[in-house]
Amino acid sequence: MAGQFGISQPVRRREDVRFLTGKGRYADDTDTPGTVHAAFVRSQHPHGTIRAVHTDRARAAPGVLGIFTGADLAAAGIGGIPHMPPMPGVDMQNPADSPRPALAHERVRHVGEPVAMV
Repeated sequence: MAGQFGISQPVRRREDVRFLTGKGRYADDTDTPGTVHAAFVRSQHPHGTIRAVHTDRARAAPGVLGIFTGADLAAAGIGGIPHMPPMPGVDMQNPADSPRPALAHERVRHVGEPVAMV
């Protein structure tokens, strides 16, 4: 693309006008019957031990269909997010094992790590 347009040159796209004028449609703009949404509670701490996740108030809120924590996923046998498939030219014989749970369980590792899903 750089050869055709040059470095730092604007690239015109068909969709620019509608998105820049507020007429674009996004996935969140659709209202399909039966659609549900999820919200994630994220850690405010860079590192720590999870002692408890209190879900009573959220569970009692109107419209809440379910609440899941890392403990819930572990109890259900749901594992972490899998590693990427091998990439060409990358030695995957001994990949670094860095488990990535879908929701933090027992400890958080960084600010913003998902702790619960409502």
